[in-house]
Amino acid sequence: MTASGVGLAAWPPVAVAAVLAAVVGSAVTLLGAAVAGVWALVRWRRDVAREERDRAWARFVWTIDQICAGDVGRAEIGRVSVQAMSDMQILRDDDVAVGRIVLNLITEGDGDGSGGPRAGVHRAQR
Repeated sequence: MTASGVGLAAWPPVAVAAVLAAVVGSAVTLLGAAVAGVWALVRWRRDVAREERDRAWARFVWTIDQICAGDVGRAEIGRVSVQAMSDMQILRDDDVAVGRIVLNLITEGDGDGSGGPRAGVHRAQR
């Protein structure tokens, strides 16, 4: 190393290689940490969405159980719960279409337009 040398040119090649390796290693580590952070965020959002969907379907199944109950009070609670789920938009996107199909199958009337708990069940038993 000379006193007149300026910058890295004055450094021994081994020292330059060590500094360069440290800089590249740090950059790769930071890039890996950023990718891992983004991946963790994406997975977390997907998990939250899946859990919300599972809870919504659990509520929907509970509502269907209430509607199909033989007890008039429970059936009324189920019908009110369906209206509340609709108002709150608990089911989303494609789930809404499936939910409507299921509800129409369960609550379809006797042909006179009256729907009720187990109203359409007698058709399958004829």
